[in-house]
Amino acid sequence: MRALARHPEKIPAKICAQLDRIVRSNSYYDIAALDAACEGIDAVICAYNGIPELQVEGQLFLLRAAERGGARIYVSASWNADWRGQKLGDHDSYDGYHCFNRLAQFASAKLRPHFIFCGILAEVLFSAPGRVSFSPANHGVWDPNPEEKRVEIWGEPGVKWHWTSEGDAAEFAAAIIDQPGDVATKGGFWTVCSGYDSLQDIARIYENIRGKPVKVEHVGTVEELREKALAARTSSHPTRLWDYIGYFYVLYIVDGTWTPAAFDNEKLGVKGTPLEEFFKQNPDI
Repeated sequence: MRALARHPEKIPAKICAQLDRIVRSNSYYDIAALDAACEGIDAVICAYNGIPELQVEGQLFLLRAAERGGARIYVSASWNADWRGQKLGDHDSYDGYHCFNRLAQFASAKLRPHFIFCGILAEVLFSAPGRVSFSPANHGVWDPNPEEKRVEIWGEPGVKWHWTSEGDAAEFAAAIIDQPGDVATKGGFWTVCSGYDSLQDIARIYENIRGKPVKVEHVGTVEELREKALAARTSSHPTRLWDYIGYFYVLYIVDGTWTPAAFDNEKLGVKGTPLEEFFKQNPDI
């Protein structure tokens, strides 16, 4: 196993010791670095974050390098909710994945990407230190304030949230590239999870584990949230999508758009980490 990174010095020494090599890349379009990293490989797991130039351009550069290097398997940077039933413009920050998927179908003769639908990453849901903040201040739901834990609920309180820990996300990706024969090489879509719980249940479990109360606030209906989301988008600019996109992440969960179908955990042989265990493993949440 090898890594491609802009800042190899940020990789912990324990991980570095397990790698065949680390290739430093100056940018997502550093072709020499991409080719060096992909030379003679069997599979690529792309862990780019969700900015548009990486979703489309960056992944196309990497896909081409993977083809030149002889890879058979490509796992796309797609740890998110299932966007297949939506059209361009429904959810701005997923449009790039739509585009990459479509372009890869036409542009790649050898590689068929895998896409992983894991719901929201648990570390993001709880605004873990060093992660994206999904607090109510950014139109998310969980207030990470250490003095007073609070969760905001839109719509019906029993609506379940599809979530996956970062550690489990990595396990699922590894299991995909380890699938036999054409299952690994033909690409496709995988729906996986660590858990599927309502915010009410999440608050209760947190209270039981931490011994701290979580204030549960019902803040409005689904339609009220939809109005807020659309108004925020209209009054902003697409280049400032992070100012309003939190509303849409919550909206498409609570209105049922992203309700998952059957999970593929058993097929991949990865059970997933229970929420109780996740909280114990992450005392800083």
